[in-house]
Amino acid sequence: MRARKRRREPEKAAPDLTPMIDVTFQLLIFFLLCTRFITKEECFKIELPREQGITNNPSMPREHLTLYCLWDEAAGANSYVVAMQSRGRRPVPDSYATLPQVVILDTDRGPQVRAKKEAYARAFKALVAAIEEYIADSGSTRIENVEVSFAVNSTQGAASGTAPWVFVSLAVDSVAGVNELRAGRGQPTLGVVFKFTDALGRYR
Repeated sequence: MRARKRRREPEKAAPDLTPMIDVTFQLLIFFLLCTRFITKEECFKIELPREQGITNNPSMPREHLTLYCLWDEAAGANSYVVAMQSRGRRPVPDSYATLPQVVILDTDRGPQVRAKKEAYARAFKALVAAIEEYIADSGSTRIENVEVSFAVNSTQGAASGTAPWVFVSLAVDSVAGVNELRAGRGQPTLGVVFKFTDALGRYR
C-alpha cells in the first residue's frame, strides 16, 4: 500500500522587526538629545548672618599689649619693656631692680623690709604709668589683655630660661593696678595672659 504524501501547508509571510527596533531606539536617542527640560524658576531667600563675612563696616581686629620681663642673669636684675604685641617696644623707666632689692628674706629687719617694699612699689608705679601711657599713645580701643612674657629670649621660649617669679608677679600686680584705674573711669578691664613659648608656639 502506498504511503500518502502529507500535504504541505502554505508558508505565511511575517515582517522582520529588527529594522523597526533600530528606528525606535534612534528616535528615542534623538528626542533625548534634542528635548529641552524647562525648570521652574523660583526665588530662594536665604538669611545669612550679618556679623560675619564681608560687611560695609568690618570690625577692627583685637589687640593686646605685651609686657616683657628682661631678666639679666649675670647681673641678677630685671627691667621691663612694653609693646603692642611684638612691635613698638618701649623700655619702662625706673623699672630696673635686682633680686636683693625686692626679695624679702627671713633675716631682714624693719629698715631692710621697708627699703625692699619701697623698691617694689617704685617699680610697680613705673609699670602702671608706662602701661597707661602706652595705651593712651596708641589710641587703640581694641586692647583686650596684657600678655606677660617672662622668657629670657622670647623667640626661644622657656628653653632660654625664665625671669624669677617675683618679677613676673610684679608685672601681674601692675596690670591689676591698671585695671583699678580703668574701673574707676568706667573703662573695661584688661585680662592677663602668660607667654613662655617660642616663636613657633612650642613649649620647650
